[in-house]
Amino acid sequence: MFQIDEIQFTKDHIWLKKIDSDQYYVGITDFAQDLLGDVVFVDIPLKQAVKAGDALGIIESVKTSSDIICPTNALVTEINPILKKSIELINDKPYETWLCKITKTSKENMSDLLNHEDYQNFI
Repeated sequence: MFQIDEIQFTKDHIWLKKIDSDQYYVGITDFAQDLLGDVVFVDIPLKQAVKAGDALGIIESVKTSSDIICPTNALVTEINPILKKSIELINDKPYETWLCKITKTSKENMSDLLNHEDYQNFI
């Protein structure tokens, strides 16, 4: 679905794909899904306002649970409906399976985002 060079990464193992000037798809990286193991549940409240660095939701696996850290001040505008039927896609296709869509609610620059090569060097 997405080309890897269209995706930006955070040091919290979240990826973002820009939809338009203020909207993004949000997912977890291959590295994150590998650490978590088989994902069984995602809880992201819809229409919630989230501050940069705060959890926009929780992802649970058979091994553990982890916060999904929001990279910017944002509003969660949509949850991926496919997750209800096929949550295993997070493990199978982490860069094609977005968790939610967010809309930035402030104009700060997300300059700390990494491209794929820089993210690979980080991990």
